[in-house]
Amino acid sequence: NGQPFPSLQGMAPDQVIYLGTFSKVLFPSLRLGYAVLPKELVAPFCGLRVLIDRHPPAADQHVLAAFIQEGYLERHIRRTRNVYAEVREHIIGLIEKYIPQELAWLQPGDQGMHMVLWLAQHINDIDVASSAVDAGIAIKAISPTFSKEQQRSGLIVGLGDFEPELMQQAIKKLSKIIQQHAKSM
Repeated sequence: NGQPFPSLQGMAPDQVIYLGTFSKVLFPSLRLGYAVLPKELVAPFCGLRVLIDRHPPAADQHVLAAFIQEGYLERHIRRTRNVYAEVREHIIGLIEKYIPQELAWLQPGDQGMHMVLWLAQHINDIDVASSAVDAGIAIKAISPTFSKEQQRSGLIVGLGDFEPELMQQAIKKLSKIIQQHAKSM
């Protein structure tokens, strides 16, 4: 929905190494990435690249280069962002409809292909995530990403593999799981 965050590399190109992959925006089996480097590091990185992978997929590289040069990648990303914006809005509606706001709420804003569903502090997100995974819902706890002093309870909700009916069932199940864990505290 929103504008992308500026990259550190764009703000300090002579001091930052920027690595990326096309697997997230195209498809995982493509296995092609890129590096944006300060000029003095290009030759050493090329030498290192040869040591790591002696036979890069040349045909895939040429096809991807043409795909980018002809503007298809940019159009694909624009379409994909629009699709995920619709998915995001649908999931937000389901969460607001089925999950009690005093137990869980969404972080406002655009977080790309994920959303953060914050949990009331007394709810253990690791236990909720474990129960959700047992129920067939792919979700991750966010508290392990915080230091002990600043730990917060929440869930990382991915937007991939979206089917409206399955997502509604998953959010209903997740709501029950959150409510069960809230009662057990």
